[in-house]
Amino acid sequence: MDYLRLSEPERFMRLKKPILTALFIFLCLFARAQQEKGQNELLQLPLSLLAANPEHPIGIFALDLPFYFPGTSTNGSQLAVSYTLANIWHPQAWFYYPQNLTAAQKSLNKDLYMTWRPTYFQTIGAQTQVKTFQSDGVLQHFRFSWIRNWKQTSSLILTMNAHLLSGGSSPLHYPVSDSFIEDFHSTFAIDDNYGRRQYPFNRASILFADENGNQYRKDKGDWFTSVFDAHYYRELFRQSSALWSAQLTAGVHLSVPFNSLHRYLIPGVSLGLRYDRLMTARSSATFAMDGALTNPTFLKTGKSVEAIDNSFRSAFKFYLGLNRTVGKQSLLQLGLLSNIQGALLKGGTNKWGQLGYDEIGVEYLQKGDQWEGEEVNQEFWLARITPAALYYFSYKAFFVVGWKHRARQFNFYLGEDFFYINNAPDFQLGFEYLIPLGKVQ
Repeated sequence: MDYLRLSEPERFMRLKKPILTALFIFLCLFARAQQEKGQNELLQLPLSLLAANPEHPIGIFALDLPFYFPGTSTNGSQLAVSYTLANIWHPQAWFYYPQNLTAAQKSLNKDLYMTWRPTYFQTIGAQTQVKTFQSDGVLQHFRFSWIRNWKQTSSLILTMNAHLLSGGSSPLHYPVSDSFIEDFHSTFAIDDNYGRRQYPFNRASILFADENGNQYRKDKGDWFTSVFDAHYYRELFRQSSALWSAQLTAGVHLSVPFNSLHRYLIPGVSLGLRYDRLMTARSSATFAMDGALTNPTFLKTGKSVEAIDNSFRSAFKFYLGLNRTVGKQSLLQLGLLSNIQGALLKGGTNKWGQLGYDEIGVEYLQKGDQWEGEEVNQEFWLARITPAALYYFSYKAFFVVGWKHRARQFNFYLGEDFFYINNAPDFQLGFEYLIPLGKVQ
């Protein structure tokens, strides 16, 4: 009753303290909720690296997998277009498969260096089957992907792959051209690396011939397709707090051949793990990895070249990145991605240095030989890169820069192989742009 007898100013003064206290509590709770919302979004961003694979002239016909983890807010459809260009260079080499060796001959052959074995086969009169491989030029890769996401449950990615083989004389190709790479090698590594300067630059060709006389060849200016692939991802587990988030996903994959080199349906399975940790209110760190197993010879759909014969091929990716909000609804991502892939052909021992082979002999270009109309003036230094590209696992590291604004994402890739695992393409650049289709929920 005393309150009713008060004047309006007195009533206001009496209520001022509890009103301000309640308002302060509300603002604190609202700010906390907004901060946690921002943290959750920063911790559970989509990680979409669809084009981070080596542009191997034979490997593109196998099943390459994207590196993909959907975010909690990812829903609806997206279109992804990527363009990758890489320098490929594998001097022509021949791979001899001995037939019907005796136990004693096998034992002796095992102790011989790979390049001595063809002479040994000829000396003992052993029958052999021979494969031939070479590549040169700038290999360009165009990916067109449709992505469908169902919020916090699953994702489907469908991709068509097309390629263009070029010499590298265009200004667009300069960062992966023969000229740039050899200038780089001369400045920072070994002058005239692999003896490239004895050949005209900016040539282009891909050749693979198998032991049955089947041949696949592409030359400068040729457009061609490789595979159409499908990838389905399902989230198995997700746990998060205000400071961290963990995610486990599984995937099933399939590639359909659109080429005459390797006409096989290739299925695969994968398992991925991702962990995000909040660093500050505006930044986070991401560690992610996945492993996959594919079957490159699952089902033959037509006559092709015997360029891939491993029944199972493994692949692993490891990613470490930093994410930071930049402006309103924009995010910068920086990361390092390691890509490891198994061999395409049986026969390598996978020892460090890529010199060991079970039984096959290797012959490569020598002084006086002809390669694509040019005479070889010297033996190729480290010519083992050609057989290693087929019979050994590959390791390629990518530096990744990503820019995300609302539902749009742009990725840039810079890839390079390593000296003792030098069987992937040399310098490789990639660009990728993802845009929403329709309203993203």
